[in-house]
Amino acid sequence: MGIPFRHALLVVFNLTSVFLFSGIIYGWAPLNSILISEDFYRHLCKPGDEVPCQEQANSLNLAFTFASTAVSLVAIPAGFIVDRYGPMVGSIIAGVLELGGLAGIAVCEEVYARTHFDLFLVSCTVIAIGGSFTMFSAYSMPFLFPRRATLIIELTSCLFDASCIIFSVFKLLRDAVGLQFSTTWWGYVGIGVFVYSMLIISWCLNRKELAESRSRTSTSRLSTTLSHNNTKLISAQPILKQLRSVEFVAVCLYAAVQVARSNLYLGTVDLTNRQWARKAGWKNELSWVTTAVGLIVPFGFFFVPLIECSIHRLGLISTFHVTSIIGILYNVLQLTPSVYAQLLGAVVFAAFRAFLFSIISAFNASTFGPVTMGRVMGLCFLASAIVNLSQSPLVKYSLSLKPPTGDFVPVLTGSILVSLVPALFWFVVMLVQRRRRRMASAWAATLLENAVEAGQDGSVQNAQNGQNGQHAGSRRGSVGSGGADGDQAHEQPIWKSHATAVGASPDSWNMRLSLVLEEEVAVAAAA
Repeated sequence: MGIPFRHALLVVFNLTSVFLFSGIIYGWAPLNSILISEDFYRHLCKPGDEVPCQEQANSLNLAFTFASTAVSLVAIPAGFIVDRYGPMVGSIIAGVLELGGLAGIAVCEEVYARTHFDLFLVSCTVIAIGGSFTMFSAYSMPFLFPRRATLIIELTSCLFDASCIIFSVFKLLRDAVGLQFSTTWWGYVGIGVFVYSMLIISWCLNRKELAESRSRTSTSRLSTTLSHNNTKLISAQPILKQLRSVEFVAVCLYAAVQVARSNLYLGTVDLTNRQWARKAGWKNELSWVTTAVGLIVPFGFFFVPLIECSIHRLGLISTFHVTSIIGILYNVLQLTPSVYAQLLGAVVFAAFRAFLFSIISAFNASTFGPVTMGRVMGLCFLASAIVNLSQSPLVKYSLSLKPPTGDFVPVLTGSILVSLVPALFWFVVMLVQRRRRRMASAWAATLLENAVEAGQDGSVQNAQNGQNGQHAGSRRGSVGSGGADGDQAHEQPIWKSHATAVGASPDSWNMRLSLVLEEEVAVAAAA
């Protein structure tokens, strides 16, 4: 049976909106090149200064820092609004902000010429906020398709990453056909009007199924597919208890450090390449290297099969470790003053970004569920926003070391060392979960033993009743009894049905302990 048209429409325009608008601000390197050629902040330079001068580079990087921080800073209100009012409302807000910000950039040069008001800085921040709303609204879609939830989460995360290619396309069009700055942005506004209109219509067509998916208190299929570490599903707990779990501390710490590190790369890769080009003598190659890096980074979606394989074969926590190793590798390549090392570093970084956002999203979806995922993601990105505020002073410090290009080696080295902290914390999570599994196995064994004994007692009683010519047919007593009318019409004991469903091994029991416990309580209450 084919996919319904309303579902197909939602998938197409949801993923399209993510690709075209959610993370465009992270394509900063090619946009930075365009802005320099358009003489943005050129008035800050002194006559005879090399372009870009230190003041101009600082001002441009400040705009990126504000915008990239805004993506994470607005995450909590964006997550709350999507959790509370649904993705359709979130998409409406995203569309208004995104289109307003794009229109602001289209007219910012004219506005500055007349009023000296820096509309560009404001507009960059606004489109970043709109992109954040777009992303958080998109994360509601996977719960409509539980069998393909992890794949949709990975595609959403990778397309968020891939959206930074948009400014590379702008640069190619500018270099190839001389497309004017304002014309490019007004065309982009027109595309946005169509995409967001269709996205809102798509959510409206699927509103009934969306309400049903959001009414569930847990993600049983997703949880049993991805995670069987908890004796009681965290997604079934109130959000305040979720926030006190070691899993939340780990993922929040990881996002705070690693998302900020990825932003640092995007904000400084052009400056780092300028340093190495001047030092190693490949200044003539700098322009095409900048273009190549801008084109390579968005193609993280090519790593989706590897991400899918890692999550399902190695597990969530092990995939965090894989992501950490990839993150260290791209920094090591950045420290190598070679053209080819920088290009390879861009490829590795593309893999890192794809793994990073996919594993954070998949872990939060699996662990915390659809009801609170928006707020949990929001807190994670808020933590990264706080850390990201350090980027501007770090860039300013690096530029002041060895003018005019600066020295970014200390910052890159520090980035590697800092990344070890959240990576090592996952070993703490593994120890806590291992302790839970031991306790769960002991509890499951006791439950099984009691159920078997109760079932035997019930069988003896039924046999005695049968000898007396009585047909009990009753389900009172133990959870394991029930022979009614001398045939197989009796109800299977809970322990036996679950043993059949998940196998007899202790590890298999851990996957369904929460469900068993709930049914035991229900049976006891009924009795």
